[in-house]
Amino acid sequence: MCVSKGDLTRILHCASEAGISDVYISTGCPVYWRRGEVLSPLKEYIPSAKDIYEIFKFLVRDDHWDTMAAEKAVNSTCQLGEWRYRIHVYRKSGQLAFAIRVLPREIPELAALGQAAMIGRFSRYRQGLLLVTGATGAGKSTTVASFLAELNRQERLHILTLEDPVEFVYPQSSCLVSQLERGEDFADYGQALENAMREAPDVIMVSEMRDRETVQAVLNAALSGHYVVATMHAGSAAETLERLVSMYPAGQQPMAQSLLSASLVGVCSQRLLPGRGGIKQCAVECLHANHAVRNIIRSGKYEQLYNVMQSGRGEGMQTMEMAVEALERKNLLQLERGKDLSAG
Repeated sequence: MCVSKGDLTRILHCASEAGISDVYISTGCPVYWRRGEVLSPLKEYIPSAKDIYEIFKFLVRDDHWDTMAAEKAVNSTCQLGEWRYRIHVYRKSGQLAFAIRVLPREIPELAALGQAAMIGRFSRYRQGLLLVTGATGAGKSTTVASFLAELNRQERLHILTLEDPVEFVYPQSSCLVSQLERGEDFADYGQALENAMREAPDVIMVSEMRDRETVQAVLNAALSGHYVVATMHAGSAAETLERLVSMYPAGQQPMAQSLLSASLVGVCSQRLLPGRGGIKQCAVECLHANHAVRNIIRSGKYEQLYNVMQSGRGEGMQTMEMAVEALERKNLLQLERGKDLSAG
């Protein structure tokens, strides 16, 4: 059976209502969707090459055609009725394919995020760098959105976001929120951060740090009196800091360590684990940048951070092992026999 635009709209609306997290579409293959850990085919929907082309025109803005041709991939969002979706278009065996993430209708409150709500402890800062890290699909974007939404309700600030693409739309509240999208409003993060200095923001959110130029611009912003919240792909707090510094050439790494130690306020590294009833649970490793942490960063002895987090419970710190144990004590995890969920 082919997949028309009407079929696609019904599939996505059903996915939204049924708690589906992701929908996958590719040529000559059934549409798949994911609920929790379970991936299921919709065998009655098998798009042709023509269907895929029409779906691309339906979901993706016209100005992304050139991006797709040049980069072989596009990140975008779309809204169908009350629901928003994050669209990733890529090539699979020479054909277009789609990975579609169903976004929450409303930004969740921090209190509803389980351990991810620990990020709220960093809401009092007005200068420095807060890093939210984890693997793809670990919920980083949702955690950051909830954090910024909390600031939007409670404070009077100018919040500027640099995103690729814009996922969550913040309602008008106490703050001025300026949301900029890569490709639409800016070309690259480094230049956008330099321009942001002239736009007088109090809080800057950077949706992804992937290269040294972006990292340097983020550190400069954090050291110039701004509060920067940024995400990275990394599995732990120590890995986050080590990976960030390793983006610099060896001769410049001592400088990077010095800048990072002076600017960092904390790291929240999160992981989604299988929970009871098919509900994923968020485990968070939390690091606060106290005097000991800053000394460790300057020395590059990142392996010592584990001991600091173990002994820093009173300061709101915890290791991933402690995070998993807390979920186990509450009987929230669906444990797999013989598998250590605190491991990477």
